[in-house]
Amino acid sequence: MKLTHILTAAAAAGCALLLAACQPGGSDAPADYPVHLAGTVIDQRPERVVSLAPAITDMLYQLQIPGQLVAVSDYCELPTPTGREVAYDYPRAGTQQLPDLETIVELDADLVLMTAEPTEDTANALLQADIDYLVLSPAADMDGVRENFVTLCKALYGDTTGAELASRRLTGYDHKYQRILDCLEDAAAAGEGPSTVYLAGDILQMATGDSFEGYLLTFLGTDNWGDEYTNYSFPAEREIELNPDVIFYNGMMSREAIAGSTCYATTTAGSAGTIYYIDPENFERQTPDIVDTLWEMGELLYPESFVAEEPGQPWESSEASYGYIPDTAGPETETNTETDTESAPESSSEA
Repeated sequence: MKLTHILTAAAAAGCALLLAACQPGGSDAPADYPVHLAGTVIDQRPERVVSLAPAITDMLYQLQIPGQLVAVSDYCELPTPTGREVAYDYPRAGTQQLPDLETIVELDADLVLMTAEPTEDTANALLQADIDYLVLSPAADMDGVRENFVTLCKALYGDTTGAELASRRLTGYDHKYQRILDCLEDAAAAGEGPSTVYLAGDILQMATGDSFEGYLLTFLGTDNWGDEYTNYSFPAEREIELNPDVIFYNGMMSREAIAGSTCYATTTAGSAGTIYYIDPENFERQTPDIVDTLWEMGELLYPESFVAEEPGQPWESSEASYGYIPDTAGPETETNTETDTESAPESSSEA
C-alpha cells in the first residue's frame, strides 16, 4: 500500500511539472531564467515592470504584446489607441535622475528599466527593496539598436523565449535594414556620396563624429562636415569653409533661417534648396523604427537608388496592443481586440 501511495504521489508530481512546463509563456523554465543581461541577473520572469525611459516605453509598445508595465517615467508619452479619446495612463515614477522610489516600492515592482546608470543611492535603494534594474545604454550603431531590443525581450520573457520573440518582432526591421544596405550599395556604385550636415541646434551645432547622428551620416555613405569634431560643435573659425551638398536639421531652427543665414545661404545646399527636416525622435530614442528615418534620408540623398520594393512599416500595430492590456499568458497569446475594461488601466482625462 505504501509503495502504491509513493508511486501515485510521484506520478502526480511529474504531471504537475509537465503541466507547468506546458503553460503558455512558461518563462520561468530553466531554459529561460535566470538570464544574464548587461551586468544584471534576472532570476525569473518580471511581473511588475517600471520604465523610466521614453525610449524603452516606446519599445514596449512596439513589442505589440501585453506587458507587465505598472508605471512609467514623468517624460513618457503614451499613444492613444484607435477608438479611444485618451490614452491609457499609468502611475508616474519620476525620472532616471530622480526616480520616485517610494512609488516604485509601493507598486511592488520587480524590474526597473533605464537607459542611464542610476546613482549609487538609487542602485542601493533598489537592491535593498529586492528590485532588479536593467540599463539599456544608448546604442553607438545599428547593431546596438537591434541588440537593445533583443535584450529587452530577453529581460521580459527569458533567454530562449525572449530571443525567439525578438526574432519574430524584428522581421520587418531586418528586411528593411537589408533593403537599405542594398540601396546604399547601388548608390555607392553610382558615385561618391554627397557632403552633409545635420544641424542639432544652432548654425554650428551639428552632428559630430562622436555622435549617433554623425555615425548615421557616415553609414549613409555621406561626407559629414562635422566628422572630425566632438560634442556637436563645429569650430567657428572654419565656418567660412562649410559647403554641404545637403543639410538635415531637427527643427531647432527653421528652414528659412538656415537658408537665409550667412553660413549656409551661398552653399551648395542653400543654393539648391536641399535643406530637409528630419524628426529627431527616432535618433534620440533609438527604437527599431529608426529604419524608417534612414529610408527617408536615403530617398532624399539617393532618389535614383532608393526606389521601388520598399518593404512595409517594421511594426504593424494592433489596436489591442496599445495601453498594455494586461495579459499573463505570455507573448504567444492573441489579445482580444475588444478591450476588457476591468483589466485595462484607467484612462487619463489629460492629453
